[in-house]
Amino acid sequence: MEETLELASFRGDDDPSLVAAALACRACLSGDVDWSLLIDDFDAEAICRCRACGYARAVSLTSEQALRLALQDA
Repeated sequence: MEETLELASFRGDDDPSLVAAALACRACLSGDVDWSLLIDDFDAEAICRCRACGYARAVSLTSEQALRLALQDA
């Protein structure tokens, strides 16, 4: 099975609606997504699961993006 690397496309100071759009489901385009943050010493990811269709994926984050999500309610 081929796994693709997805990189988040928001800046740390972006409006919350742009952050939500960046984490929206790429399968059905729903914005109704649950995410959890995984951070280790050198990498960070948001594990996203769509409530509408169940599609799950990992989205790689920069340190600035990880901080933004860590300070925001899921």
